[in-house]
Amino acid sequence: MLKNIFDKTILLFLVALLVGVAAGAIYSRATATAERQYNAAQLTEGLQYTKAEAGRLQCVALHDKVALYNTPSGLNGKIIEYLSQGVKVDYIDTVNSQDKDDSLAIVKQQLKFRRYIFQKHVIPAGTQVRIVREDDGSGETVGRVVVDGKEYELDFATELLQLPYVGQWKQVELNGKPGYVKYNDVSDSKLM
Repeated sequence: MLKNIFDKTILLFLVALLVGVAAGAIYSRATATAERQYNAAQLTEGLQYTKAEAGRLQCVALHDKVALYNTPSGLNGKIIEYLSQGVKVDYIDTVNSQDKDDSLAIVKQQLKFRRYIFQKHVIPAGTQVRIVREDDGSGETVGRVVVDGKEYELDFATELLQLPYVGQWKQVELNGKPGYVKYNDVSDSKLM
């Protein structure tokens, strides 16, 4: 009995396949149009070619004194130039920051402090400071620093610290000079 059902199914499948092939052949003949011949020389006659100049992706500095760094790092990068508001730079790429820890800062210049009347300490330029409390608008950042083998918690003037920037950077080029700017200091790149 099973063999009988299987034979009927195969027969039905083959009949449907033959009907489909026949219907497809009839349809293709009925809708076929004559193949057109094109003369390429005649079609392109009289065309004028112009050279299209490729645009460049550019960003615009959003405010004055946008810092252009040599590397994408607020801690280790050196400012190579400041951009004025409205200056256009060529956009190259968006890159991640080399700064991974936003709780570290670096002292920009040598600093001196006294803990007691007779104890004078010197913090050399380039010393790392662990940020305890960020600047709340007062112009001071509280941080811990190790001097002479001891850890001190001090109030630092924020402008004397080189702070990290953990966000993304835009790699740009200004007059052929490559550099990096903080992501939100310049506009989104546009074809100009």
